[in-house]
Amino acid sequence: MPDTHYRRLVRLAYLVLPGDLEPEDRLAAAHRIVHRAAPQELTDETYPAARDRVLRRALRGPGRRRARLGPWLRARPAAPRDDDLRLTGGLAALTPGQRAAFVLRHVEELPPEATHVRLSTLGVPDPAGALAAADALGGEQPAQDAATRFARPPLDPTIARLSAAPRRSRLPLGLGAVAAALVVLAGLAVATGGLGGDGARTAFGDTRLERPATVAAGTWRRTTRLDLHAWNPRGAGTGDAELTGAAVRAWRADPGGPPAERPSLLYAGELDGRRIVLLHDGRRVARRTGARLETFPAGRTLPGGASPLELAPGRYLVPPWVTGVRTAELAGTARWRTVPVRGGVTAPIPAAGGRCWRGPVLQLRQPEIAHGRPYTMTDLGALTSANLLYQPPPPAPVRRLGPHQIDGEPEARPEGFALWARLGCTAAAPTTLRERADVESATAFEFWAGRLPDGGGTGRWVCVRYAFTDGGSAVRAVLLDARGGTVTGARSGTWDCSRLARDVASGAWWRSPQGRWHYLAAGSRRVTVLAARGPFARPAVAGGLLTARGPVAVRPPAGAVTLTARAGGEAVPVLQ
Repeated sequence: MPDTHYRRLVRLAYLVLPGDLEPEDRLAAAHRIVHRAAPQELTDETYPAARDRVLRRALRGPGRRRARLGPWLRARPAAPRDDDLRLTGGLAALTPGQRAAFVLRHVEELPPEATHVRLSTLGVPDPAGALAAADALGGEQPAQDAATRFARPPLDPTIARLSAAPRRSRLPLGLGAVAAALVVLAGLAVATGGLGGDGARTAFGDTRLERPATVAAGTWRRTTRLDLHAWNPRGAGTGDAELTGAAVRAWRADPGGPPAERPSLLYAGELDGRRIVLLHDGRRVARRTGARLETFPAGRTLPGGASPLELAPGRYLVPPWVTGVRTAELAGTARWRTVPVRGGVTAPIPAAGGRCWRGPVLQLRQPEIAHGRPYTMTDLGALTSANLLYQPPPPAPVRRLGPHQIDGEPEARPEGFALWARLGCTAAAPTTLRERADVESATAFEFWAGRLPDGGGTGRWVCVRYAFTDGGSAVRAVLLDARGGTVTGARSGTWDCSRLARDVASGAWWRSPQGRWHYLAAGSRRVTVLAARGPFARPAVAGGLLTARGPVAVRPPAGAVTLTARAGGEAVPVLQ
């Protein structure tokens, strides 16, 4: 890697990183970012793409703070001059996006139009505002002035000074400690050439990066952060440096982007004839099966319980605090069977067959977590599984924290299990989510149940909500009757049918067993006003269901229908 390219990239990362970091932490973070984001063969042609990767990582911040070089050593950028301090102080007052705009415009000397394009590509909000803030800091002739300042060695962070850090004890360093410090200093000077060029890549990149990090068994008992950082590695191959190192190298070379920090090992071993390694960097999980590498969002820590991770079809790595697993296919009645778990890995759980989606559903026991309540999840095709939830209609109470788990506990409402079995045969089933696979929760929010007109039997109106790992959502309203289910409305990217927005209404034309069309509408429990206008006579509302009589025909009447619903004087979202 050319020395000048490396130094330029470290300089950019250093200036975009937060100014409140200790200088040595900021320097180490900048070198680490460049080490992971830039290719070994960095040329004039590949530099722009590498610059984008470096800036994108610097915009996210340093991640976990890296340990310093040793107990007595510090690496700091060489001392800046007074005008340099004024400039870096000004950068510290800017947002990360504005700092990125500054370095692109006034260090890299890109034209304003090119800087705006790069900021948009990097995902910086309000690129025009960021550019204006950068130009305000740069002054009337920012490019020339900044270029002059940044060309001087004192503000080049790749030119560092290594020194013995003050000890907390008042006693002087012992002779052995001084000798050790001198040996380390000499070694770093030789290895790094003053911490510039490829030497810095070795010193700050840390060759141990080819060995994944690990946490000790039982770490989850000593922390309240019950996410992947608390999972100790499992599998017979955790000590196989060749197997795990190959997975780390494959991830670092992945076109989708290298890990954001040193990967931690979750699993390594052979399973069903496949050599599998599972790693995570806090944001993503990488699964390497043989020579194939896949990356997935790590997902969030859910209130209902942490998701198992799919190692192979039907095989799951469960959280270290899970002590038992049961499974059942969705049906009218839940029939649970125990799944053997060995070394944190489940025995094979076969996929449910048939034309309808039937799960399977996994119930996981965690007696030492969250009052010991089991929780249920279902595999929807991603690395992580989704919580499977149900909220019954009135008069059942609404839980303050939202819908409850679909599980096999005595206090669970069995109709939730049966309802999901029915939804699996409709156009609202999880298998219809063509656009997304990273579902973290699936909720059946049943907001109305009662008698349908004209001999239609019992009906149930359900709002099916899928929440995704990135905070997005997809909502489907479904009217169920004895013949099946019909999707009566859909929205995405909303709070509908969640604990943040429980009020909802839906309406649709429905054909009775007698062949007559009826316009039907219903709302959730707080809806007090329900009205509709369309090609029908004055509708009536009884038992929470609005009904308007239509003709006996093959097709529903033509013409638009306007449905309005209000709760507490405020309009309610309508799925129609």
